[in-house]
Amino acid sequence: MARPKQMVKRSEIEIAKARRTCKFTSEAIPKGAICLVIYDGPRDRSCYSQKVAVEMIKLARKRLDELESQLGQAGAS
Repeated sequence: MARPKQMVKRSEIEIAKARRTCKFTSEAIPKGAICLVIYDGPRDRSCYSQKVAVEMIKLARKRLDELESQLGQAGAS
């Protein structure tokens, strides 16, 4: 059986080694701060502040739960 396609992009929690900019708020992420990094390609990455990252994860979790629920309802029909 083939491996299922990954729905979530490659992402990591990193400690900023230098000043970064949050892609969502355009605010500075200072050196040493925790941030979420989402890789859109081999050299393309987006950084998000810890506050924004937590909200993004909550929203993604909600959306995945909705999808799972819809699949469960479709399977019961």
